[in-house]
Amino acid sequence: MVQASDATPVVPRAELLVVQPTTFCNINCTYCYLPERSVKKRMELRTVELLGERILQSGWTADDVTVVWHAGEPLVVPPEWYERAFAVLARHCPPKVRLAQAVQTNGTLIDASWVRLFKAHDVRVGVSLDGPRVLHDSRRRSRNGRGTYDRTMAGIRYLLDAGLPFHVITVLTSDSLACADELFEFYQAEGIKRVCFNVEEIEGVNQTSSLDAKGTDASFRAFLSRFLERVANAPRPFWVRELATSVAMIMATPDVIIPNQQVEPLAILTIDVDGNLSTFSPELIGSHAPEFDDFRFVNLKDGGPEALLAAPGFRRAHAAIVAGVDACRNSCPWFRWCGGGAPANKLSETGSLAATETLYCRLTKQAVMDVVLSQIEAGRLPGMEKAA
Repeated sequence: MVQASDATPVVPRAELLVVQPTTFCNINCTYCYLPERSVKKRMELRTVELLGERILQSGWTADDVTVVWHAGEPLVVPPEWYERAFAVLARHCPPKVRLAQAVQTNGTLIDASWVRLFKAHDVRVGVSLDGPRVLHDSRRRSRNGRGTYDRTMAGIRYLLDAGLPFHVITVLTSDSLACADELFEFYQAEGIKRVCFNVEEIEGVNQTSSLDAKGTDASFRAFLSRFLERVANAPRPFWVRELATSVAMIMATPDVIIPNQQVEPLAILTIDVDGNLSTFSPELIGSHAPEFDDFRFVNLKDGGPEALLAAPGFRRAHAAIVAGVDACRNSCPWFRWCGGGAPANKLSETGSLAATETLYCRLTKQAVMDVVLSQIEAGRLPGMEKAA
């Protein structure tokens, strides 16, 4: 979604709802940012009703809205609960709003019952998979310390056997950066066609990253360059989020603004298990930040987007985020492609929402854009010769 730079300012609209059906996660990844993943709480259906009433019926949503069930392991909650929750949201959804359902899961609980739910409701599925066993099991472990690779792959095979589309999210660590070929060949061998790369972030309760080291920027660029070379020469189409989004931004004409949902009020709304409402980076909610009311700006029992925009904690956070965006605009040559960074990473890495450059933006914005541009200029991306 882009907006002409000379267009009339648009009233904020919610495009993405990140909903936490449970705080609990059945595994214990070493890099997890969630503070309450051992707490077994489930969202009440009355809270889902309030979500429909306060948000979907508020007039503050875009015409296309995606609900992502996330921030805990969503499949800990049974399929029957989602049948009821989906029905509640459909009942409250205005005719003009197109509502899509999505889950981001570790995949370990996927079975035939989940496949039936996903098919029946056209649920978009993302599975967290860090690659071959040795990479995946080094960080994505069960609560008894065992690797989760076998269970995750069993879930993926349910999706493949059912012909259900899905993508995987692979978190890159220092170990991954030497494995571009191994990762590509693994995805090809397992029938995985859509990949998103996250990086091991300093975020939330995770205060360290193996990528926070000298030489990481160069290693990351080398990894991505090699991986995209393999993609360009693949025998069949292979989708990489970082490539697709970068190409879309490069192809955008200079008169358009490339939005950054993480700094736009309401573009992303996060609803936690208790019905607390937040915005900006979804990872902010629950952070220990008394100045910003821990980013739980208002509860759905007390109001929706309008109440959020009037909340003192939101106003303070928004002012700090705007200051950070302005500082990025004035100092960073990548600002057009980034739009001011990710507030959650700024806060976790620097202690300030008004900060500028972070490890996260150096890797996921600066390095990615530089590598994609260099691949285009070298003629290594088929069909992109005219963009060079």
